[in-house]
Amino acid sequence: MLDLERVYADFIASHRDDHSRKYEKYEGWFGASSAGHCFKKQYYKHLNIEPQGFSDRVARLLRLGTIVHEDVAKAVKLYRKTSESKLYVEKQVKIPRLKVIGHIDILEQENGISRVFDLKTVAGYRWRKKFGRTTKNFKPDPNLDINYKMQLGSYGLALVDTSDDVEMYLCWYNKDNSTMKPPIEVDRGWIDEAEAYWLDLWNAIDETGSPDEMIPGVTYGVPMAPIEANGSCWECNLCPYNHICNSRFNTKKK
Repeated sequence: MLDLERVYADFIASHRDDHSRKYEKYEGWFGASSAGHCFKKQYYKHLNIEPQGFSDRVARLLRLGTIVHEDVAKAVKLYRKTSESKLYVEKQVKIPRLKVIGHIDILEQENGISRVFDLKTVAGYRWRKKFGRTTKNFKPDPNLDINYKMQLGSYGLALVDTSDDVEMYLCWYNKDNSTMKPPIEVDRGWIDEAEAYWLDLWNAIDETGSPDEMIPGVTYGVPMAPIEANGSCWECNLCPYNHICNSRFNTKKK
């Protein structure tokens, strides 16, 4: 009998291989989408240490986001046939001095201005954490999108030398009900934040002999996400290297 779940899992895995090929020629470089991540996690990745894979359920959730990205990319390609501005989809950009490479979802250029649009597909809970109303029992998290802004800042950093001005926008899509927000502009100061992050990361790697020397809660940038009152850190709990990291903030041991 057809094992449809397994067939779909294999299909998703094959697409992950396609994604990895984008970076084959850039061994030792970091992806712009990892801006703001834990330094120890980045060090493991830099050493090509194999991370743990996602569960099939999580892989399916991530695939939903990929499908939305692909549809939006097709829509932009169709629209650019009549657009007066230059539009690029999955535009590769690089910061060679920092060994950072990324692919911008949508890049619009006109009159010397580069506008970067990054699409974020999120589930209902994360959407509520970002856009929900403050109540007696609930407060939105103003820091929820810091890494998204760092990613955009990295793209902006790659474009500043070839543009008169750079504008950056986050585009939110709710995977639960398909609600979309108009693009929200991100402050240009995140370009400087991103540059500082990558410089600090490379300094940490250069000055540390091994990831094992990075102590969570002691070493700067390990982890980057805040520690909760109960001693837990979501970044440690979700980290694909938490099976080899000694983080005491990992409360969901794999």
